[in-house]
Amino acid sequence: MTEIWHSLLANLALVSILVVAWDLVADFTGRLPQRIQSLVLGVVMCFGAIISMATALSVSGFVVDLRAAFIAAAAFFGGWPAMVIATAGSIAYRIHLGGQGAGIGIVGILITAIVGIAWHHIVAARSRTIFDIFGLGVSVAFAGLLTLLVIPPQVVADLVQQSTLPSLVFRFLSTVIIGVLLHRQLRQRDLAMSNMIYRAMVRELPDCLNIKDVDGRFIAANPATAEMMRATSVEQLIGKTDFDFYPKEVAEGFRQDEMGALQAGQTLRIDQPAVFPDGRQGWLYTLKAPFRDEAGKITGVITYNRDITEQKRNAQLKNDFISTVSHELRTPLTSIRGSLGLIAAGVAGELPPKAANLVNIAHNNSERLVLLINDILDMEKIESGVIAFKIKQMAVRPVLEQAIAASSNYMADSRIRIVLVDDAPRAQANIDPDRLHQVMANLLSNAIKFSEADGTVMVRLLRRDRDMLRISVIDQGAGIPEAFRNRIFGKFEQADASSTRRKGGTGLGLSIVKTIMEKLGGAVSFETEEGKGTSFHVDLPEVHGREAESDLPVRPSREVDGRLRVLICEDETDVAVVIAALLDAEGFSSDVAPDIATAKALLRSRDYVALTLDIRLAGESGIKLFHDIRASPLNSGISVIVISAVADEAKRSLNGTAVGIVDWLEKPVDPRRLRAALAKIVASDDEQKPKILHVEDDEGVLAVMSEGLGSGVSITSAKTLKDAQQAVAHHRFDLVILDIALPDGSGLDLLADLPLETGVIVFSAAELDQKLGDRVQAIMTKTRASEIDVAKLVRGMLASSRIDVKPAARAKE
Repeated sequence: MTEIWHSLLANLALVSILVVAWDLVADFTGRLPQRIQSLVLGVVMCFGAIISMATALSVSGFVVDLRAAFIAAAAFFGGWPAMVIATAGSIAYRIHLGGQGAGIGIVGILITAIVGIAWHHIVAARSRTIFDIFGLGVSVAFAGLLTLLVIPPQVVADLVQQSTLPSLVFRFLSTVIIGVLLHRQLRQRDLAMSNMIYRAMVRELPDCLNIKDVDGRFIAANPATAEMMRATSVEQLIGKTDFDFYPKEVAEGFRQDEMGALQAGQTLRIDQPAVFPDGRQGWLYTLKAPFRDEAGKITGVITYNRDITEQKRNAQLKNDFISTVSHELRTPLTSIRGSLGLIAAGVAGELPPKAANLVNIAHNNSERLVLLINDILDMEKIESGVIAFKIKQMAVRPVLEQAIAASSNYMADSRIRIVLVDDAPRAQANIDPDRLHQVMANLLSNAIKFSEADGTVMVRLLRRDRDMLRISVIDQGAGIPEAFRNRIFGKFEQADASSTRRKGGTGLGLSIVKTIMEKLGGAVSFETEEGKGTSFHVDLPEVHGREAESDLPVRPSREVDGRLRVLICEDETDVAVVIAALLDAEGFSSDVAPDIATAKALLRSRDYVALTLDIRLAGESGIKLFHDIRASPLNSGISVIVISAVADEAKRSLNGTAVGIVDWLEKPVDPRRLRAALAKIVASDDEQKPKILHVEDDEGVLAVMSEGLGSGVSITSAKTLKDAQQAVAHHRFDLVILDIALPDGSGLDLLADLPLETGVIVFSAAELDQKLGDRVQAIMTKTRASEIDVAKLVRGMLASSRIDVKPAARAKE
């Protein structure tokens, strides 16, 4: 028994010496390739197996031999190179020893090597654990039993005593001991390497990184932290808190953030204002993460700080620049585009063909420039996360119709026809109509741009299932090149084909579409085939339930091409033609109603400054029509000129109730009396014209807006906030068109001075995201909406106010 213990102690000493030897060798070979390190491990384990065989003792049939443990450890930790070296060396030495058991010993070595390499591959895909080492020990112990299966029966009787329980236990314990020692040594070496790398990274990191305990005291820090906190060294920070370096209120804020991370057990990321130890004010990007020990218990907080003062300053400069671009480019562009549009429409008179062509070129290019600026500003808002959405439940079709109408003038020379197919009648969704309009405008402009001349673009609305709507914009163009499809929604992305480049564009439209649809809870996709066209699909959740909000119908203006409109109620065609000619000569436009039903329909749908009335209208009573008009809320105060063969008879029959009749004219019409009656109407209409205050500091916008509104309104302009306040103090206005950025203040300051019944339209280069409540009926952005759009909205709001209904809905930009 004494010999057994001596042999065990000797083998344990051998294991210790070899592990230390391997540790020393590993320090020198740590930077060598993994295969070389594996070979070195195989050599060390091979020496261990050889020495163990050389010093093995046999006591009562129990052999104290560690060869199996060394070979298994070589294969398990070193893989194939270590296994080959350890196995080959052990077999060679066993052959050298010779004896009756040489063959059996060689078989035992091979089986042990196979077991070790098998375990190596088992743990290769994951981290090695202590339980894997115990599994290896059990496998090596029972590998000794496998040796008996290949031993000739006549030899088994002599050797079976070597496979008794003590032998199995010894193989197991020796394998586990060597495995644990090597595992621990490898972990320590990996940890030391990791610590060295970590310390180098932390030391060289230009940002502040530190660890604090649960009480906020510094446990570790890097030099950048010491420098920022104006400490002479890292050691000066250890054991101290932020209160030793920062002002109390700043340190308290930091501490509250740390406590939040500790209590939540989660990482917090914060951009926060800070006063640095040197008194400088700025901003810190701070990351605070709980620090856990090996048991998972939170023992402190890791704090990462980065001075982002310069980034914040640059971001503010960029925002200021964007604001400047927004105002300084949008305002003059609004005037340029509006002026060119009015000239192209013939407001300033007919132009010679060459001049008209040049004006159209300038107008089309101004539209392209407007789209470019709007796309760039939109993308900036999206990236800044400040794009505003005003979601409401409403019908989808009206938005599509408005987008189609707005796109009808895009590339008019191509003569593209846009068709709306509504396969989802009365479909509703929670949408921002302005943003969905923007999505459709981008998709339609793309479809028109890439369609052949005289082609057709289809807009289709359908239900994919009960809860999803799909809006498809389908063109018959050339399709999208396959190489471009995977990046089509990227920023500034455009196909490189020359035909595409000739089309122009910013490459931002589809990126904006994708972002907007994601914000609306929808998605955008496409199908395409080269040479056959492209379909872009916009999917939105459908909403069922209450009726959607809809815009109030707005009657057309009483002006057509700058002329006042008169309704001719006359059933004799020749007489109606004469009256229309007389009105045209006096500068009036006209419509003809040959019967009472037509007259009422026109009065409901259009706004007139006056009407001429025949008393006997297609066998019906014109007097009854007169009374119906006066009783109706529509056009109830309209001026009337009676033109009839029985004018005197009608005058007597009305018996003093002819309120609003300007004159009674007998047929045939006396042009001089008609001219005089019209002059009275114009004079009366001038007194009753809606009064509008336009607050705007740009002369061009004032002039273009005045032309766009025409002579049907009385416009007062104010270029400063002070002028506007004085105008409001001395006059009553029906409507105010308000710019925000004025030389002496914000136009919004005028709202407090306006009576509640005065309507307000904000028309500014600034895109307002804040809610202005019911005090502002519409917000329109320069370049997104033209002066013509504002003029249409003005007429609609004035018409709505005359029939005593609520103001028109917020305008579509």
